[in-house]
Amino acid sequence: MFRPIFQRGFHATSRKLDLSKMTIVGRVGSEFTEYTSQNNNRYLKYSVASQPRREGQTNWFNVTVFNDTQISFLTQYVRKGALVYVEADASNYTFEREDGSRGTILNLVQKDFNLLKNGKTESTEETQ
Repeated sequence: MFRPIFQRGFHATSRKLDLSKMTIVGRVGSEFTEYTSQNNNRYLKYSVASQPRREGQTNWFNVTVFNDTQISFLTQYVRKGALVYVEADASNYTFEREDGSRGTILNLVQKDFNLLKNGKTESTEETQ
């Protein structure tokens, strides 16, 4: 009779496989703000609001985009209020405030994006 032997291997390079991802379905809550880094790379920042429960608290997430194709699409076609699907790499950064207390920031770098429903145009808002 054969007994299966399960072997779980650990290797020093396993950390390269660790990842932190976040998926958000929510509405674009701010205008897109474009920046240029010291290396002359452009990037974009915006916020997404998500409300998991109808009567629940609204969660706000700040998202950074480095992909030029995504930056162009967002700035040309997506409006504030649009319903979006965002996949992002997530990381936490701890910092010290001026008063000596510590704070933590959740950093989200967009990797994938889908426009589910665009926000209203200015002309649509004026007529209502």
